[in-house]
Amino acid sequence: MLNRWEKQTGFTIVELLIVIVVIGILAAITIVAFNGVQNRANDSRRDSDLKQLKTALEMYKADKDIYPAVCSADNSGCSVSSLAAELSPTYIASVPQDPKFPSVGYSYVRGSAGASYGIWVRYDAKPTCKTGVNVNTGWWGTVPLC
Repeated sequence: MLNRWEKQTGFTIVELLIVIVVIGILAAITIVAFNGVQNRANDSRRDSDLKQLKTALEMYKADKDIYPAVCSADNSGCSVSSLAAELSPTYIASVPQDPKFPSVGYSYVRGSAGASYGIWVRYDAKPTCKTGVNVNTGWWGTVPLC
């Protein structure tokens, strides 16, 4: 049996709770930081995808003097995956898909007479925007240019 004057060792409930709270706070900070890094990585991949896609579209236009007509009509949008039949494998190995939203992906629209095109892209850490050649302000409403 322990004597009243002997020192007892161990942790109190309060000390254990403080350690658990500190570990929880550190875990929350780590998760938030990781999400930010992951979002920026996805956005960098999207920028790379857009660059490849725009290069393929320009090579197509250089060969055929017109941008590909793959949507139902000029000035109407469709999925970028529709470009696969026209661009792949001659101009690009495969048409890129959005890393986070492959079902939504990027959108493509060709302007009147095939003289312009636009690509709509949704970013994680940056605002959604549209890019291309002679992008019509009416395509996708008030979405700003990249």
